[in-house]
Amino acid sequence: MGKRSKDNTKWLTNVFLRLAEIREWCMQGKTNEDMSELLGISPDTWYRYLKNYNDLDIIVRAGKAVIDSRVENAVLKSALGFEYEEIKSIIEEDRNGKKRNRIEKTKRYMPPNHSAQAFWLKNRKKDEWGDRKEFIIDSSSLENTRKKMFLSMIDDEVIEADYEVEESVEDGFLIEDSFDSESCE
Repeated sequence: MGKRSKDNTKWLTNVFLRLAEIREWCMQGKTNEDMSELLGISPDTWYRYLKNYNDLDIIVRAGKAVIDSRVENAVLKSALGFEYEEIKSIIEEDRNGKKRNRIEKTKRYMPPNHSAQAFWLKNRKKDEWGDRKEFIIDSSSLENTRKKMFLSMIDDEVIEADYEVEESVEDGFLIEDSFDSESCE
């Protein structure tokens, strides 16, 4: 029972009083391990608190949703391309030696980022763009077809075949379509 009261004390002193800070840390992108270290508790205790205290779980989920949404929007913006305004502050000196600050604004265009596009598509449309594709092959029907073909070949007493050598060069490679019976001897 002493362990439970000690655990409850850490919850009250180290975590409960800092729920607003924890939400801010989540929105900054801190990991669970970072937050447990900042709170002076072990990662195991942190995960137990997340499981046992609904308030903490809600705050952490909400805070992480904010940063996740910002990152998603940034990836989407990068994938589509965007315009932005670049501002330069230029200090000029006139003939009299007087310094003036001139602000120069330039519109720029960031073209779409192909890596961001691929990342977005692979994660949002896995069936169409994912790296793993699954093919289901009906091997039992193919196996039966192969057996029938093999048995029909065995039933024939003599298998006649004409062999001729035809050579052609495609894309720098020598391709032999069939073999001449004389070259096999």
